[in-house]
Amino acid sequence: MSRRGRAMLGVALPVLAIVIFVLLLAFSLMHLARIERDMRIEATQNMLWVISQAHISSLRLGETAADGAAGKVDRAQMDLRHDVFLSRLALLDDGPQRRRAEDLGLADALDTLRGNLPELATLLASLAPDDLPQVRGILGPYNTALAKAANRAMVAEWDELGTTLDASRAQLWQIIVSLIGISLAGAVLCGHFLLAIRDARHRTRLLDKEKALSTLLIGSSGEGIVAVDTGRHCTVWNEAAEHLFGQCGADTRGRALADISGFFEVDAISQMIESAIAGRPAALFDQPFFPSGQAAPLYLDLRCFSLRDGPRIMGALLLISDVTERREAQKEIADHRDHLEQLVEARTHELDAALMRERAAAELYRNFGTMISHQFRTPLAIIDSALHRLMRRREQLTPAEVLERGGNARQAIARLTRLVESTLDAARLDAGQVEVRSQPCDLNDIIAQVCSDQASHMDGRTILVEAGNGGPVIACCDPVHVENILTNLVANALKYSPAGTPVSITLSNDGAQVECAVTNQGALENPAEQSRLFERYFRGNNAEGLPGIGVGLYMARILARLQGGDVLLRNHKAGTIRLALRLPRAEHHPVAVKSGAFVKAQT
Repeated sequence: MSRRGRAMLGVALPVLAIVIFVLLLAFSLMHLARIERDMRIEATQNMLWVISQAHISSLRLGETAADGAAGKVDRAQMDLRHDVFLSRLALLDDGPQRRRAEDLGLADALDTLRGNLPELATLLASLAPDDLPQVRGILGPYNTALAKAANRAMVAEWDELGTTLDASRAQLWQIIVSLIGISLAGAVLCGHFLLAIRDARHRTRLLDKEKALSTLLIGSSGEGIVAVDTGRHCTVWNEAAEHLFGQCGADTRGRALADISGFFEVDAISQMIESAIAGRPAALFDQPFFPSGQAAPLYLDLRCFSLRDGPRIMGALLLISDVTERREAQKEIADHRDHLEQLVEARTHELDAALMRERAAAELYRNFGTMISHQFRTPLAIIDSALHRLMRRREQLTPAEVLERGGNARQAIARLTRLVESTLDAARLDAGQVEVRSQPCDLNDIIAQVCSDQASHMDGRTILVEAGNGGPVIACCDPVHVENILTNLVANALKYSPAGTPVSITLSNDGAQVECAVTNQGALENPAEQSRLFERYFRGNNAEGLPGIGVGLYMARILARLQGGDVLLRNHKAGTIRLALRLPRAEHHPVAVKSGAFVKAQT
């Protein structure tokens, strides 16, 4: 049998014994009351007494009437006897006595007498000796009937008494049996109580052992254990909880959790306890707790369960663990992992960049080799052809022809020299070996020098210069590098624009910067070419058959950015190409690098 079944049986047996005891006792009491009621003789219900009283009052009335006729009694005595007679007759002729008289055969005599009462009253009122026989004639039959009825009533009373005694005897036996049953029930109940007391003592010893074990487990647990009732008053506070919250267990029991520590007033923790009291377990992790006098917080994990006594919830149990060290270890591991991920990511970027540089370098060298083989071959072929003719026809050539052949060779050599210088300049930029000496410069002067230098290469072309408001345009820049940039821009404009079309240069002030825009006729509609225009060694479709290695715009942009500016491709009206050099204005920008300083190129 299960523990719950034994507990229910232990309760049911005493209850059943008590119920049987109460029922038997009630049965005995009812039978005793019935016996007492049956054996009680009520004077008002004793018919024999009523008949005898009526008979006596009738006989006394006859005697008083005889004495009154002889003059022995007075009138008052006569009236008294007459009234007593009438009262006894009324008692006998009323209610249950009347019904009992009918059962005894006395009804006719009563009716006859009641009919003669007026005559009897008249005779008694003026009684004379001659009236005495009439009085006796009225009372005689009544007395005879009462005597017979008394005999019958007495016989009936004895019969009823015998029956009552028999019934009482049977009921007494029933009462005796009931009392025996009550005694047995009491003995069973006492025995069960003795067994219950022994079992209770045994259970008490077991509970004491379990309590001692629970106390030992709670006290030795590394987790803080706190138990509360449904009103959130502390009932258990172990040693670990004392160390965590700095509160002695004896001072916390019976107090509300909110009064013990404000930690339990935090919304999340309060809702967790309320959920456990409602029957729903809950848990919270990494909850910060600031002990008194300590700046750094502790981090606690909380688990909350319902305390139940069967289906009834008695309160909640909190298990509190200090996970500060674990959290710090996890944080160190996470930081180390993040650091490793950053290192891996950085190394991956470096490898990707190296791979991209390697691929770009391979593509660059492939393009450079193709471009060099083409661009260098042409001037070398010119030089070789001129020298070969000079050597073969040296005696037939006129001085003018020698000068012409020599001039062609020199032009080819100069072109080859420029190609080599451009290649070396690009290499110096890549190596960061370029000095920038910024100072206030008037761009009008630099543009005039560039136009003068390009005069020999214009073949009758026109360069239009628009100086904005006509005044000086002062930029903070390195005049040598700016001259090189503008030379590249103007040379490209002359080279890649149709013959006979002008090239315009526009100067303007734009806030903290100045802008020098070079515009020429032409088209650059391919977006892919526009996005790659400033890449090193890139040459567009319109560069086919023209000298160059594709580093001019690349170097122009790098040199401009070293001075705090830039070279941009501007949207302009259809059929034109505009490249703009932007530099910082002298009054809005300090000297970038003092004279003699060295600035590493940034690509």
